[in-house]
Amino acid sequence: MRLTWLLALSLSVCAQNPLNDPENPVAGDVAAIETGRKTFVNSCAACHGANGEGGRGPALKEGRVIRRSSDFQMFTTIRKGVAGTDMPGSNLPDDQLWQLVAFVRSLASPAAETPVSGDSVKGERVYAANGCSACHMISGRGGSLGPDLSNAGGMRSYDYLRESVVKPAERVSQGYAKVVVKMRDGRSLEGTARNYSNYDLQLQSRDGKLYLLNSSDIADATVSVQTYMPLDYGKKIARDDLINLLAFLSKQSARPVELKKNSDLQRRGR
Repeated sequence: MRLTWLLALSLSVCAQNPLNDPENPVAGDVAAIETGRKTFVNSCAACHGANGEGGRGPALKEGRVIRRSSDFQMFTTIRKGVAGTDMPGSNLPDDQLWQLVAFVRSLASPAAETPVSGDSVKGERVYAANGCSACHMISGRGGSLGPDLSNAGGMRSYDYLRESVVKPAERVSQGYAKVVVKMRDGRSLEGTARNYSNYDLQLQSRDGKLYLLNSSDIADATVSVQTYMPLDYGKKIARDDLINLLAFLSKQSARPVELKKNSDLQRRGR
């Protein structure tokens, strides 16, 4: 059986003690991450996708193995390559390899642990001005038609948050798919499908009411991959406002996070 990079990296995680590994000298360095991104695009994107989304090679975004591994384990895997696969070893200088590792690490890091650009205070105003709290809850305040964002930055990467705002139809979370139901008694209900099976449907209407419906009482139910999230935020929200909004969402974490370094440098933002 041919090993993929992620499987080889997983075996490396089990075989080594990360506590003894040397540290990445440019970990968390925003300038180094940007340089590593350029190296990745030139050397790795053909197989792993320009943003680590995967292709001929495995996806690196939101990767559990990536998060569990040390930087040195990734460094070693890239340096040596993976025998029996299309991934060759690399002859890049060590400093470029460390920059590449820093970039790959940033792909899977929660937004709360990633230096980002933008003003979170202004971002909170953008959040309020666009009525986000009508559907989303933060720290017990807001609606429940959309996902709770109290730990959004602690759970999701910056890119995930950005795509959820500008391309919401591609990021419909489980339990929040749009559903339209026609009951046998003539009623029509619309909302999100919290859960459904062959026997019942849990529907939350737009006004927040929760309905437990038996399949025998339903004449027709259409569950779609659509979302109630506006689809035009990518055009409607100005670029600077979007960056500030993402800074605000990135700060939403269940536990405090201390960024590693370079907090005074230009941070991540698009």
